[in-house]
Amino acid sequence: MKDIKVAIYVRVSTEEQAEEGYSIDAQLENLRGFCKAKGYSIIKEYRDEGISGKSIQGRKGIQSLLEDARLGIFSNVIVWKTSRMSRVQIDLLQIVSTLQKQGIGFISMTEQFDTSSPSGKAMFQMLGTFAEFERNQLAENVKLGMRQKARQGEWCGGTILGYDIEEGKLIPNEKEAFIVQKIFELYCQCKGLKSIANQMNHEGYTGKNGNPFSVNSIRTILHNPTYIGKIRWNKQNNWNEKRRKGTQEPLIVDGKHQSIISLETWDTAQDLINKKTFTPSRLYTGKFPLAGFLRCPKCGAGMVGTNHTRQIKSGIVHYRNYVCGNFHYKIPVEAKKSPWNRKECLW
Repeated sequence: MKDIKVAIYVRVSTEEQAEEGYSIDAQLENLRGFCKAKGYSIIKEYRDEGISGKSIQGRKGIQSLLEDARLGIFSNVIVWKTSRMSRVQIDLLQIVSTLQKQGIGFISMTEQFDTSSPSGKAMFQMLGTFAEFERNQLAENVKLGMRQKARQGEWCGGTILGYDIEEGKLIPNEKEAFIVQKIFELYCQCKGLKSIANQMNHEGYTGKNGNPFSVNSIRTILHNPTYIGKIRWNKQNNWNEKRRKGTQEPLIVDGKHQSIISLETWDTAQDLINKKTFTPSRLYTGKFPLAGFLRCPKCGAGMVGTNHTRQIKSGIVHYRNYVCGNFHYKIPVEAKKSPWNRKECLW
């Protein structure tokens, strides 16, 4: 009898799935028993624990499996259920297609089908469609539950500077609250975002994660109504995507947590924000071939490209500069304007 070499893949994303029998150990036990009964030799086991099936990005287990598939170390991949591989149909079909190109079969222990036959392939596609539908329904139910929780004034977000999270509730952190209050105080004194970030970093203050303050982090703090005892929900759509989409109507209600910024200070800061006309420095629309390659000699940050113009007798001169990314955006203590910033003149 020919020895059939197989790989098994298991995944679990939430405690609820684990409680329903989807746990890693339960999947492995069933798959090992299945392979033993069929006489298959398990070459390697791959796992992704605590990871959603929404995307294959960031899943080390599936990425490792696909790399080994190219090496041809096994002839079949076995899963407990197709949704363990992916809940997104296009990802699921792409994975199976990649395996088939390497001459590798795909087997679901609980959903019997043969992807090499037209009928089996059609059944597989239908199963993939239902898996994606199930994921979308689950996501919608979670979203509705979170929105209802927010309506009741409960915290639904992650960590936030100024507070600790205890049993799902926001509890003021005295030391961090002082930092937030100082940022609002400086802004109400008409200091700019870059100036505030620079001062906070030079005085040794850091954000929640220990990183230096940036212009964006200061702006985010000044716009966050959580600090006046509010709960804001659904500010961002498609949070996992690189270009996040904002929503024009986020839910803002009274929260159950204690405020750390007074309404008077908040209103003053918001008035200043609304009054200020802010024209950001525009990056040059052309190409900066060295961006991402050049490093700042002072702090090691990547150099970024900027553009500015100058009026002279013969006309307008356009300049392209490479400047330290930390100096331009984050302003940490060690970031200083490089004396040798590369400059190119474009006539």
